[in-house]
Amino acid sequence: MHNQLASFRAALDAQPVSRYQWILLLLLALLLVTDGYDAQVLGYVVPALAQDWGLEKAVFGPVFSANLLGLTLGSLLVTPFADRFGVRRVLLCCVLIYASLTLLMVFANSLGSLMAARFICGIGMGGAMPSAMALMSDYSPPRLRTFMVTLAACGFSLGGAAGGFVAAGFIDQFGWQAVFLAGGVTPLLLFPFLLILLPESVPRLLRDAPPYARLRKVTARMLPNWQPPITSAGDALEEQGSKLTVIELFRNGYALPTLLIWSTFFVSLILLYFMISWLPSLLLESGLSLNEANLVTSMFLFSGTVGAMLLAWFADRLKRKVRLLAAVLSGSALCAVLLGLNHDNPSWLVASVFAAGFCIIGGQLTLNAFASNFYPAHVRATGTGWALGVGRFGSILGPLFGGMFLAMHMPVQQIFFFCAIPAVVAALLILQVRSPVSSETVDTPREAQAQKG
Repeated sequence: MHNQLASFRAALDAQPVSRYQWILLLLLALLLVTDGYDAQVLGYVVPALAQDWGLEKAVFGPVFSANLLGLTLGSLLVTPFADRFGVRRVLLCCVLIYASLTLLMVFANSLGSLMAARFICGIGMGGAMPSAMALMSDYSPPRLRTFMVTLAACGFSLGGAAGGFVAAGFIDQFGWQAVFLAGGVTPLLLFPFLLILLPESVPRLLRDAPPYARLRKVTARMLPNWQPPITSAGDALEEQGSKLTVIELFRNGYALPTLLIWSTFFVSLILLYFMISWLPSLLLESGLSLNEANLVTSMFLFSGTVGAMLLAWFADRLKRKVRLLAAVLSGSALCAVLLGLNHDNPSWLVASVFAAGFCIIGGQLTLNAFASNFYPAHVRATGTGWALGVGRFGSILGPLFGGMFLAMHMPVQQIFFFCAIPAVVAALLILQVRSPVSSETVDTPREAQAQKG
């Protein structure tokens, strides 16, 4: 299969991006908009929900963590099924899971029911993001792969930002239930378009018997003259022997880079999920109103989208992408310090939040794309999913730390200062990552050159 994949990538790289590829990018970005909205929505709703139920905000820390535990299990357990049985079918199932469970949250009447719904919803969301990124990576030309994968992933932060605007506009008039209702209905409206237009992953289509009818139907929309090369018997035997996809993340020189990537995700997601879970509440502690806090948090997520697009465009032009990632993660540490210094100055606080979103979310989305493109095509969803899954053990700690700090009545300034620590550690870890270069891991001579050193 490797020579077929290399031929397909080279053909994509030699052609302009087709209309169908742009449609695929739009669909996956919209899918991740709904994923990002549902991932962030609880942070916007908690202040109103705590007031409605007569509870302290700190008691919702376990609810955040239950959601993140679901996200973790979804990334670890669902994505290997995507590489084994097909990314498309797994992705569609994930959308149905998180859409239906978000709708059920409208009827939540206790912490226990909300926690259970967020846990199951997290399983769907955890499988959706890495699967969507793997699918976009499959159909992106190598010269633009980081950029196009990151553009799709930007839907996640755009969806989170949209949640702030929906919360600001709906909660006062319709109650917190309307915010969950919007989060459940939107992906269900998108689902028919996904069902009709999403293709299956390229490695899965290449496992069909010649003449590859399903693959030809897809490639006719972007590479009408491309023909899959004939596979050798050795390739066929190798594909049959590849059963447990997680093991592939530790073979052929990938063991140390995999451990470093997992560690980077672990510490960087502590910071990211601390911020998206508790930033509205911390801004309230700094003197902003609820609507102002939600709108500023939306700006944090929106600036992350801008940062991700610029960083991904730049990353595709660099041979050593890890240097860019290390610089951006170092910038995240600086921004955390600035948030602490400016927490009581509204003008500077807004500017600091914008810069923090650019570095923290922009850097994380670019890191996600880096992981998605780092592994061979036949384990791409597993590689991305396990990086996110292991990293989300850190994301579970982030909200718990926030609840602990608030329960201790720690000053907001000190809380933001603590946020700089995981960013510095993540920068040091990603700088050590080196990519093995072999015929199995690169698709074109251009990529081989880019991955050396």
